[in-house]
Amino acid sequence: MNSNEIRKALAEETGEIMELIAKCVQAMQAGGSDQWDDSYPNREVIGQDIERGTLYAYIDNEAIAGIIVLDEHPSELYQSIHWSQEQGRHLIMHRLAVHPEVQGKGIARKLIAFSEEHARREGYSSIRLDTYSKNTRALALYPSLGYERRGELFFPHRAVSFPVFEKVLNV
Repeated sequence: MNSNEIRKALAEETGEIMELIAKCVQAMQAGGSDQWDDSYPNREVIGQDIERGTLYAYIDNEAIAGIIVLDEHPSELYQSIHWSQEQGRHLIMHRLAVHPEVQGKGIARKLIAFSEEHARREGYSSIRLDTYSKNTRALALYPSLGYERRGELFFPHRAVSFPVFEKVLNV
């Protein structure tokens, strides 16, 4: 096995992925963000992502260091956003997470670059995502990689907004 690779996650890795998420939740909450908690993302959500083949894992020295979900299923609230690319298929990024012990090493950037390569290869015209307005690192990261802010969403039972981003791909 390569020391670093990105591949589809396996069902038997669910426990390790849930541990990564638990560490991320602890770090988020310690930093004042309530984006994720004990109920989301949960084992059922992650299990469905793996079953559908949409959860990708960044493997670093045989351990899962990061994850990202790539699918075509946006929130219904995305319909209210004015997108710059209306034509074609759109890949949606969800649940990007990097283990706190290896944050700051470019793993999120590598997962996003992988997502863009995957999207181009599969013929998507854009990538869309939302992030939490208290997630200052993500709010700085996405624009630095060419993602344009297209608006914001307000999810039920959430106190703050979720900025929405899009990157149009030259396929």
